[in-house]
Amino acid sequence: MMFGSINSSGAIIDVTRHGEASDILLPNQIDRVQKVAVDIGGSLAKVVYLTSGPRSQGGRLHFAAFETDNVEKCVSFIRTLLDSPSDTSENEPVIMATGGGAHRFRDLLNKELGVEIRVEDEMESLTAGLNFLIREVADEVFTYSEDTMQFVDAAADMFPYMLVNIGSGVSILKVTGDDEFERISGTSLGGGTLWGLLNLLTGVRSFDAMLEMTKTGDNAKVDMMVGDIYGTNYGRIGLKASNIASSMGGVYRKTLDKHFDDSDVARSILYMVSNNIGQIAYLNAQLHGIRHIYFGGYFIRGHPLTMHTLSYAINFWSKGEMRALFLRHEGFLGATGAFFIGERAKPATPDVALGVAPDVSQTLNEDKAPDVRRTRGRTYSFTENFSIAGAIADDAIGSLGMLDREPSKLEPLAQLVNTAKCPYTPDTVDLTHEPRQQEYWISAMQRNTNGLLDLADSGALPGCSDPESRHRLSRFVSLYLTHLHKLQHRPLSYGAMSVRALLGLREQCLHEVGLEDIFAGVKKHETDEALNALPALLHEIDAMNECERPRVLLQNVLAGNMFDWGATQLRGALAEGSLDLDKARDQITWRPEFDNGADFVARIQQHTYSQAVVFVDNSGADVCLGVLPFVRFLLQQNTRVVLAANSRPALNDVTDRELVDIVRRARVIDPAFRTDMLSVCGTGSSGPCLDLRKLDARLVQTSQNADLVVIVGMGRAIHSNYYARFSCDSLKLAVFKTKWPRMPQNADRSTDAPTRAKDT
Repeated sequence: MMFGSINSSGAIIDVTRHGEASDILLPNQIDRVQKVAVDIGGSLAKVVYLTSGPRSQGGRLHFAAFETDNVEKCVSFIRTLLDSPSDTSENEPVIMATGGGAHRFRDLLNKELGVEIRVEDEMESLTAGLNFLIREVADEVFTYSEDTMQFVDAAADMFPYMLVNIGSGVSILKVTGDDEFERISGTSLGGGTLWGLLNLLTGVRSFDAMLEMTKTGDNAKVDMMVGDIYGTNYGRIGLKASNIASSMGGVYRKTLDKHFDDSDVARSILYMVSNNIGQIAYLNAQLHGIRHIYFGGYFIRGHPLTMHTLSYAINFWSKGEMRALFLRHEGFLGATGAFFIGERAKPATPDVALGVAPDVSQTLNEDKAPDVRRTRGRTYSFTENFSIAGAIADDAIGSLGMLDREPSKLEPLAQLVNTAKCPYTPDTVDLTHEPRQQEYWISAMQRNTNGLLDLADSGALPGCSDPESRHRLSRFVSLYLTHLHKLQHRPLSYGAMSVRALLGLREQCLHEVGLEDIFAGVKKHETDEALNALPALLHEIDAMNECERPRVLLQNVLAGNMFDWGATQLRGALAEGSLDLDKARDQITWRPEFDNGADFVARIQQHTYSQAVVFVDNSGADVCLGVLPFVRFLLQQNTRVVLAANSRPALNDVTDRELVDIVRRARVIDPAFRTDMLSVCGTGSSGPCLDLRKLDARLVQTSQNADLVVIVGMGRAIHSNYYARFSCDSLKLAVFKTKWPRMPQNADRSTDAPTRAKDT
C-alpha cells in the first residue's frame, strides 16, 4: 500500500527480396478503407491509409511503401484499397497526395483511380507528419550510437526544431510551431547521390542491396585516412588516425597499395554522403540556434550504420552539445502529414460507422444505453498496435505497428507531476538494457500464455469452450509467443521494453484474433457472487469501531486485489473457487518497508477530501468487496468519487461499462451509493497497466479537482506508476503476487507520494 500527501493486419511490407517492389499483405476485406494519402518522392512512394473494422474501435492507420520506378504497383495497391468495402457515407473517396511525384504522376493517378486527387504542400506535410508522430506515438523518437538505441520523450519541449529530410536530395526545415516553418537550407547530396554513384560503380540497382553491401565493407580500403597521412593520430586538432581525411582519396595513391571490392566502395560512399549531410545539418543548427535536429526520409530506413554516421557527425562537430534524433516512421512523414492536413479540412459529419465507444461517465442514472454516435469534428488520439508488425527494411533496428485511433483525446492526469526536475516515467522497471530482467519476464509471459490453453481445456474459461473460440485462443498463443521470441533476440523491436509493454502487447494480440473478452463469463460469475456477499460485508464494516474501520477497508482492498486471473500463482485457487476474502487476506505478508498505510488512516480521520479519483483493477471481489466499501466510506465523508476503469477488456479487469452496471446494482443494495457524487469514467486504456499521461479527456476533465488519487492493482500501481508523484495526496494499493528478480526500491517518503505495497 502506498500513500502520499488480405490479412486483418493491414498493409505490411514484405522485405524478404531486395531489388523489387515490396509485396503487400492487404487488409481483410471486412475492413473498410476510409481514406488514403500518398507521398511520391524521387526514389520511393509511401502510402498511409485508414481502415475501420471490428478490431479497431475508431479506425486503424496503416503504412506501405514502393519504389517510385514501380509506381504502377503503388497505384494498383491504392486501387485495391478503394475497391474494398466502402464507407457508409455518401462522400466520394479522395486521395491526399504530396511530394514531387504528386505533380509528376497526377494524371496517372487521376486516370487509373478515377477519384479526386488533392495535392498538399510537401514541406507542410513533412512538418505536420513529424508533429503528429512526436505527440501521438510512444517511443517514436530515439538516438542511436555505437549500437545503442535510446528512446527520447520529445513531446514536452518540441519547438523549435530542425528537420533534415533526406530523400533523393536533402531539405532542411526550421520549425518553430504548428504550421510555422521555413526551408532554411538543403543539399543535392542525398539518397539519390548514394544510389546513383553505387549503381555506376558497382552495377547494383536496389537500394536495399546497396545498404546490405555496406555491412561487410571497409571504407579504409578506399578512403584516405588521417593515419595514411600522419601515420598516427593528429591529437592537437582532435583527429584520430581512423578519421577520414578524403573520401575515396586512397584509391589513386599507389604508395598506399589499397585493395578493395564493391562492399568497400559502398561503405565509403555511405560515409561520404552521411558525413556531409551531418555537417551541413550541424552548421544550420548552429546558425539558427537550434538544438533539436531530426533526421527523416526514407534514405535512413532504420539502417544502423547510416544512423551511427549521422550521430557521429553531429556529436563530432557540436563537441557533444547536440544529438541526432531519429524516428521509427522516418520515411512516412510526408504521407502522414498529408493525411492529417486533409483531416483538419474535413467538415464534421456523423461518425456512426466507426462504432466509437460512448462516454459512460454520465450513465449511472439512465435506464438505457447511451447513443454511440460521435462526430469527426472532435479530436482523437492514436496508440500503436504491434500485434501485426512490419519493418521499413530488412535490417531496420525497429518495427512499425499499426496506429489504432482511440475514440477520444488522451491527455495527462491533471494531478500528475511531470517536470524536467521530476519527470514521469510510467514503467517501474525498464527492461530495455537488463538481460536478466528481460529473460525473467519473457519467460513468465510464456508460462502465463500457455496456461490459458490449460484453463480453456479445464472449462475455467466459459468463453473459450466452443471450437471456434478454442481455435482463436490457439492462434493467439501462437501469435503472442512469436512476438516474445522476437523480443528475446531484438528487445527494442517495439520500443522500450517493459512489463507494461509486454502485457499491453498480449491484449493487442487477443483482440486481433477476435478474442475481445475471454474472461467475460468468469467476471460475470464472480461479480454476481461478490455482490451477493456485499450486504453482509457492509453490515460487518458498519459494526466496527470508527478508528478501526479505515484500516480494515484498506486491507479489504488489498485482499480483493488477490482475485487476479493474470497472476499465474493464483489461477489454480481461482479456478477451483477455493479463494475467499478472508483467505486472501491471510495470504498477504505485510512488509513494513513497503507500508505506510497508517499515514493515510491518520490523515483520513482528520481530513475530508473534496474529490477522489479511484483507478480500479479487477472485476468480482476486487471491485465489489474491496473498492466499493472503501468508496462508500469516502462518500459518507462527503467526498465526491470518480471511479476510473478500463475502456476495453483486459484479463479479468473490470471495464467502465461493467462498472456502471455494478454501481447500479450496488445502489439497490445500499443507499450510500444512490448519490450524484459518484460517477464512472473510462480511462481510455485497454491493458492491465496505466500510463497517466494518456487518459481519456473526459476522465481528466471530470477529475480535475481531485485532491486524492487512488490507484489499485499490481499492473497499475506496481508494474507502472510505482514511482509516480502527484500534486495531491495519493494512495497506491496493490499486492506483489510474484517474486521479482530485483524488487523495486521504496519510493521517496519525503515526497507527496510515500509508498505502501504488499508482498506474498
